[in-house]
Amino acid sequence: MSTINDVAKLANVSIATVSRVLNKSENVSEKTKIKVLKVIEELGFEPSKDAKNLATLKNKNILVLTSERILKITDQRKNYGIDEFYKAILMGIEDGFKNTKTKIELKNYDQINENYIQKFDGIIIIGSDPIPNYIENIKIPIVLLDNYIPGKDYNCVVSNGYDGAYFAINKMIKRNYKKIYHLHGSLSYYGFKTRYEGYKSAMQDNGLMPETFECDETEESIKNALNILLKKQPEVIFTSNDPIALILIDLLKKKKIKIPEKVQIIGFDDIIQSSISTPKLSTVKIFKYEMGNNAALRINELINGINVHPVMSSVFTKFVERDTTKKEEGKQ
Repeated sequence: MSTINDVAKLANVSIATVSRVLNKSENVSEKTKIKVLKVIEELGFEPSKDAKNLATLKNKNILVLTSERILKITDQRKNYGIDEFYKAILMGIEDGFKNTKTKIELKNYDQINENYIQKFDGIIIIGSDPIPNYIENIKIPIVLLDNYIPGKDYNCVVSNGYDGAYFAINKMIKRNYKKIYHLHGSLSYYGFKTRYEGYKSAMQDNGLMPETFECDETEESIKNALNILLKKQPEVIFTSNDPIALILIDLLKKKKIKIPEKVQIIGFDDIIQSSISTPKLSTVKIFKYEMGNNAALRINELINGINVHPVMSSVFTKFVERDTTKKEEGKQ
C-alpha cells in the first residue's frame, strides 16, 4: 500500500506539498499540482485524514536564499562586519524553528533552479537584490527579509529605516548642527532608500537643505566621496550602514582629523564592530535577530495556512550614541 511519503519521493516534492495538493491549497503551482496528482494516480494512493493534515506537522524544509553579491561582500569585508549582520539574521531564523524538526538550507540564486525549489515548503529571501522571475511565479510561500518590492504583495519583514534615520538626524539638528550630510550606498536597495528618505525628511522638516552623496561599498569609492565631503566642512556625516561609517573612521584617522571634535559620524546597523571601534561608533540599531525570528514565524504561519493575507512587518530601530558624536546639548 502506497504512502504519502512514496508520493512525495516520486514527485520530488515535500510531504507538506502533497498535503497542500490534497487540501486544494492555492499555495501550489499548477505544474506541481499536476505532477503530484499524476503520481497519486499512478500509485493508486488513497489519502487518509491524517495524510491531509500533514501540512500542519512540524517536519518542514525551508530554503533561505540570498544573492551572490551579499556572499561576495561578506567574504571580502569581514573586517567591517557585513558577515555579522547576516549571521545575526540567520540565527534569528534558526531559533524560530529550534523546537521543530525543520530542515533549513542556505543557498544563493546561482545554486538553484525551478525544479530544486519544488521540494521546499517555504522560502525566506534575504536582501534587496533582484529576484529571479521563476521564483516570483512559484506558489510556495515566500517571505522577504530586509526587502520590500513596491506593487508586489509579498509577505516581508523589514527594519524601520525611515524612522531610525529621522530620529538620529532630528537629534543632531536639535543640538544646533546644520551641516549634516548623508553618504549612502545604492538606492536600488530598499534599506538604503528608506534611510535616505528619513534623512531628507528630517532635514526638510527643520528647514534645512538635504545633501546626499552616493558611493559604492568599497574603500576607494568611500575615500573619493569623503574628499568631496571634507571640502564642505561637515559637522555630521550620516551613513547608510556601519561598514561605510567604519571605513570613514579609518580614513579620517589617516588624515588626522579628530572624531567627533572636527567631524561627527553616525552609522546604521549596530554591528559588534561598532561598539569596539576606536572611537566607538554612534549608530542606529537594527534588531537583526528579531527580524530573522519574525520571518521564521511568518513563513511557518503561511505554510500552515494561518493569516494568509500578505503583511509587511516593520521592526523599529533605536539610536545608540557612543563616541563619534558629541553628547552635549547645543553647540558654541
